[in-house]
Amino acid sequence: MKTLTRSRIVEILKEAGGGGVAPVRLIERLKISPQAIHRHLKSLMISGSIESRGRGPAVRYFIAGVPDFDRVKRWYSSLARPDENPSEFICATRDVFTARLGHLAAYTKKGLEEKELSLLISAVGEVGNNCFDHNLGHWQDIPGCWFETQITKRRLWVCIADRGQGILRSLTRVDPAIRDDQMALVTAFKKVISGRAPENRGNGLKYVKNIVVGNGDRGLACASGGGLVDYGSKGADCRVALASFPAVTGRTITLIGWSLNENRT
Repeated sequence: MKTLTRSRIVEILKEAGGGGVAPVRLIERLKISPQAIHRHLKSLMISGSIESRGRGPAVRYFIAGVPDFDRVKRWYSSLARPDENPSEFICATRDVFTARLGHLAAYTKKGLEEKELSLLISAVGEVGNNCFDHNLGHWQDIPGCWFETQITKRRLWVCIADRGQGILRSLTRVDPAIRDDQMALVTAFKKVISGRAPENRGNGLKYVKNIVVGNGDRGLACASGGGLVDYGSKGADCRVALASFPAVTGRTITLIGWSLNENRT
């Protein structure tokens, strides 16, 4: 009976995705006492199957290691101009993005190897700069990009999203043979090509991919319109996190996963 109840708790948390579940909702779903729920939750946390976030009445439980990107999903998915544009995540200009990029250095105190900091900043910087380079004058409604970081179960997640013109529209200006969003994404990460031709650019996303695949503890996934690609050994995990995002023309989102050193605090 205990095993069955714990399995049901895990199923409910998986159904909830990145939003997590409060204990009171589990009590309502499973029809058991608060004391019993908390015993099962404690056991699942000890086993490493789930994790808690928040404190006191605001605590919620999640499948361990799964990031919570519900806020950016709402922002990214909204067809109308989003009512919620939290200043802590929105970088309206390149200067704001560049300043916040330096904040990644704080993660060296949370398990990010100092020798990897420059690589992480380079990869994230290229992705963020693309938002500005390729969307100037083509924002759908909100200029800039969403820039968010999270840590779950010894992994750093970096999310960059924009409401611009999308990779397909940018690249077909240079290569009209690119047929759809999927082909545009694959081309962007594998070839030296830029929607800003004839400028001598276009190696950025290929460079990011090479950083990610150069180490077994990294990965990324990128979605633009109806396309979705992933690279690196942790790319599949990033892809799972983005799989629930709807395909919206012109929107682009990149999620980078970077493992942290468990022996560092």
